[in-house]
Amino acid sequence: MPAILRQPLTLSTPASPLGFIPTDWYPSALAVNGNDLLIATAKGQGTGPNNGTSELVIEKRHREHPYIPTLLRGSLARVNFRNAVENISELTRAVEDDNLVHSDPGKIEFRSGQNPIRHVIYIIKENRTYDQILGDLKVGNGDPSLTLYGEDITPNEHKLALQFGVLDNFYDSGEVSGDGHVWSTAAITSDYNEKTWQIAYRSKERTYDFQGTVADEYPLEHDQPDIDDPATGFLWGNLAHNSRGLAYRDYGEFISGEWCSPKRKGSASPKQGTPHADGQQCSRNSVAKGEPLPPNVGQPHGSPSPWRWAVPLVRRMVATKAELRDHFDPLFPDFNTDYPDQLRADEFLNEFAGFVHAREEHKGTELPNFVLLYLPDDHTGGTRPGGPKPAASVADNDLALGRVVEAVSRSPYWDDTAIFVLEDDAQDGADHVDAHRSIAFVVSKYSPGSPQQPFIAHQFYTTVNMVHTMESLLGLPPMNQNDANAPLMAPLFAGPGNQSPFSADLRNRDNGLIYQVNPPKAAGAQQSQKMDFSHPDAAPAAQLNAVLWHDRKGSAPMPAPRHSVFAEANRNRKNTPEPSKLEMLKP
Repeated sequence: MPAILRQPLTLSTPASPLGFIPTDWYPSALAVNGNDLLIATAKGQGTGPNNGTSELVIEKRHREHPYIPTLLRGSLARVNFRNAVENISELTRAVEDDNLVHSDPGKIEFRSGQNPIRHVIYIIKENRTYDQILGDLKVGNGDPSLTLYGEDITPNEHKLALQFGVLDNFYDSGEVSGDGHVWSTAAITSDYNEKTWQIAYRSKERTYDFQGTVADEYPLEHDQPDIDDPATGFLWGNLAHNSRGLAYRDYGEFISGEWCSPKRKGSASPKQGTPHADGQQCSRNSVAKGEPLPPNVGQPHGSPSPWRWAVPLVRRMVATKAELRDHFDPLFPDFNTDYPDQLRADEFLNEFAGFVHAREEHKGTELPNFVLLYLPDDHTGGTRPGGPKPAASVADNDLALGRVVEAVSRSPYWDDTAIFVLEDDAQDGADHVDAHRSIAFVVSKYSPGSPQQPFIAHQFYTTVNMVHTMESLLGLPPMNQNDANAPLMAPLFAGPGNQSPFSADLRNRDNGLIYQVNPPKAAGAQQSQKMDFSHPDAAPAAQLNAVLWHDRKGSAPMPAPRHSVFAEANRNRKNTPEPSKLEMLKP
């Protein structure tokens, strides 16, 4: 990140930039002290791995892995003005190189010579690291000692990685859901977001002013701008204002649900659990085991609920962004960990069946060019007695993903559709490489490799690379310099175009895992009962992480920490940073 050096401002000469000064991550404040410029950054030199026991007293007491925000350390640099001016050309070039200004992001070259992709399905999930899920994968750079939800819990994600590509050097750009969902849909965040999410996450000092809500209200419904929005906009704005007439549809992302009963007593929005002004009311608040599910979900639809906890029902869904109005499914709920992802998959597949029929019959509405699909239950709801087990929630999420990929790959859209999958952030777990490293999948008929010879992509990729790749496939312009300069994930489309359809692994439905509930004395039950799961990250993530670890690992101690992300085994997977350019600026 750069700081901008300007000529001194006088009455006769307006300020003009001389160039850029490289800094640590996210410069947030400047001050002048004599002949020196003091530069404060909010995130310093990043995080690194979080696979050891934290050094913070409160985390050490509970034997917790370091929580990603506690790994962030600010920094303060002293820059001599004279030295900066003398070296401004070299410093500016360093900033441009660090931000890939002069780099070539590459091209996606299909073997046919033509881009066949006309549809992109973008699936956003919640909060898992690479090692938590794929650490036990037989290939790639994983640490099985940190795996909580391995192949027995997530067989579909393991199959997807082996068939379509292992991305073992992928990093979520966001630290938490508050900024992670913005990074995932905008490839950047706002200054307000970066400077306030830490306050919101450290206690209950602020409401959850993210994902289109502020102070438990919707700025859009009050004709007010959302202070959290980045100036360069979101993917749906890019789609809405493009000249190519691309269609798009949203399933749950930046769509806010007003549920028939509060998600948690005493913590819900004032809108929750009260009659809405338009007269919408619920005939029932939830569905108990054995009671009929709503007519749009269930196997078959409207069948008795097999879930052993009360499945909540939603009164209405609200678009929180103007471009999403009339572009979302009002029957697809947003975040609620008690609402199974199987039912979210059911609703999406209802509409997808209509898109398939339209293509086959050459009439009606076909699959939109861009689909945004939210599957959040791998977040889990902790070990609340009577609630879904964490492993049940993660297995449910895994199966929902597998069902969606299977349906698309066995449809007429397999020839011209690419599916992208990531977590909005990786805050809820440990990873031996970096606390931002997470799972990601790029699925298409043109993926290289096979289950017998898996393709392993060791290239350094982030959320922003994925956003740019989706834009490129659809012919959309970049939204800002981040996605404009991010290298494309071209190797994931280098296959011959003969990938077989995917077959979902149904074992955790058939063995009943996805229906299991926490017993009264589950590990962390008392702590979980006190947690707020009304929105992503409402529960204290560091405590939830400890609950999930002990739920899966029992009393097993955490592994010893590894202090460098640039260990020899990883040196080819993430570029070793050069010495700071600030060294030359010291007086």
